[in-house]
Amino acid sequence: MLLYITANHNKVVTANRFLKPFGISVEGLKIDGIIEPQTEDILEISKIKAQQAYEKVQKPLVVSDASWIIPALNGFPGPYMAFVNKWFTSQDFLNLMKDKENREIIIRECVTYIDNNQTKSFTADTNGYFVEKEAGKATPIDQVISFREDGKTTAQCENEGIMRIPQSDLWNKVGEWLKANI
Repeated sequence: MLLYITANHNKVVTANRFLKPFGISVEGLKIDGIIEPQTEDILEISKIKAQQAYEKVQKPLVVSDASWIIPALNGFPGPYMAFVNKWFTSQDFLNLMKDKENREIIIRECVTYIDNNQTKSFTADTNGYFVEKEAGKATPIDQVISFREDGKTTAQCENEGIMRIPQSDLWNKVGEWLKANI
């Protein structure tokens, strides 16, 4: 059993779904007092948070972080989506994208593993797009973006209990490495 430092139950479920074929399972653990560095580099954020968490629990663990990149908005909001989601409504996001020809959004996810001897990080990008109108109940950004051909928003997927964002590439990389190295 590997610790996954997160308060987000959905992240734990997703990780377990993808790591199960590798014979690996994770258990979620919320830790207070982790200070997120203020940088746009998601890899640096992930490594620093992993180090802080390891210092507290002294057990092998993983952390994950994401950077939300909107090319038409010069990469905004990057790793600050959690804050932006508190400030913006779904309509605010749609207004920002209203006259944009490029409606793409990229989620750059990073998972970092750490133990007493090593730190290893994995990243993967997933491309999605802004839909024309909000749908579903969830965070503002989840109501207006999709990663699916059928156009269902990530909010609709969450409401229907189906995978919101494809993450198999990232977790397959993590699983292959963990199976070979721990």
